[in-house]
Amino acid sequence: MSKVKQTALAVAGVASVFVAGSSIVDAASTYTVKQGDTLSQLADKFNMTVDDLIKSNNLKDADMIFVDQKIEVPDGQDLDAADVASSADDTASEAASLAMSQAASSAAASEAAAASSAAAASSAAASQAAAQKAAASEATQQATPAAVQTSAPAQQAAPTQQAAPAQAAAPAAGGSTKAQFLAAGGTEALWNSVVMPESGGNANAVSPNGYRGLGQTKEGWGSGSVASQTAGMVNYANSRYGSIQNATAFRAANGWW
Repeated sequence: MSKVKQTALAVAGVASVFVAGSSIVDAASTYTVKQGDTLSQLADKFNMTVDDLIKSNNLKDADMIFVDQKIEVPDGQDLDAADVASSADDTASEAASLAMSQAASSAAASEAAAASSAAAASSAAASQAAAQKAAASEATQQATPAAVQTSAPAQQAAPTQQAAPAQAAAPAAGGSTKAQFLAAGGTEALWNSVVMPESGGNANAVSPNGYRGLGQTKEGWGSGSVASQTAGMVNYANSRYGSIQNATAFRAANGWW
């Protein structure tokens, strides 16, 4: 049984007892009008005159009475037992109905308040969870750049190590400069058309204008080993002229490359 129904029944029971007791006290002086009643009939029924009923009930029109209207009978008049019981039943029914309605309204309001409190608690929990998630996301975003910045110097340091001039010493053991050049990927055409005219085959050659190495350029690889200079020259020829053949042809036609 729901809380609303239990409350309504309890209040209705109390109201019925109260009304029943009141009817017993007032039964001797109150009558409830029924369908078909008239003042003249009631006057005859209670041994009264119509004027007496009009005066005792402040009625304005002798021809206008209504069903369920309460008619006060002057003290000393004896009401019919059945009429008294009927009037008491009607009064108890009205009181019980009113009590049940009030109880239902009160219980419904209580349940609505409880539901509203639960909804508010749920909304607060959801808001807190969303705030925590946003904070965690923000912390992650703030942490990511720090990691990138920490690793950046290590990546930038690599070119410095590759360009270290300490490796640009005299040709290492293992054959002549030309042999090392050819072994590292250079060609006879590149050696004869570029290396010999530019540096005379000297990997350590430096011109007054700052051109260095076998190919006499200002590229970083011009101060490296024969192998690194050879790789640099091959890449330079391919990237700038499209091929070694085009690079040697340009050198032969212009005297520089």
